[in-house]
This record gives sequence, structure tokens and C-alpha cells, in this order.
Amino acid sequence: MKEKNYYQQLEGFTITKFIGVSKEENIEGFPQFILKKKGFEDVLIEVSQDAEGNGGGFLFIGGVNHG
Repeated sequence: MKEKNYYQQLEGFTITKFIGVSKEENIEGFPQFILKKKGFEDVLIEVSQDAEGNGGGFLFIGGVNHG
């Protein structure tokens, strides 16, 4: 998978809602968010620990270093 192209499709979208964490059997749930962009259908993203969906993951949130 070409990660750059895959993730670039989200550029310009805004997270508008944290839905919660999905309920899964035998694995950690997936944090879910709704994204919006004018002129496009809403998008649901889920945070996974890997590309195979073997369990929910974690997002690191921090400031941007403009230096």
C-alpha cells in the first residue's frame, strides 16, 4: 500500500465528531471519527493498530513544530 496516497485523500477534511470506540469480541475496539468536507460525502475513520484490523489503536496528539 502506498501510505502517502492513501492518507492524502483525507486532506481538507475536518473531524467533526468522535463517535466512540467500537465494541469488538476478543480485540480492543476501534476509536471512530466522522470527517466532513464541503462537496464530499461524510467519511468514517477508525483507528487500527495495523492495516489488517487486528485491534484498535492510539492516536498521538501534539503541537506542530514550525521551526
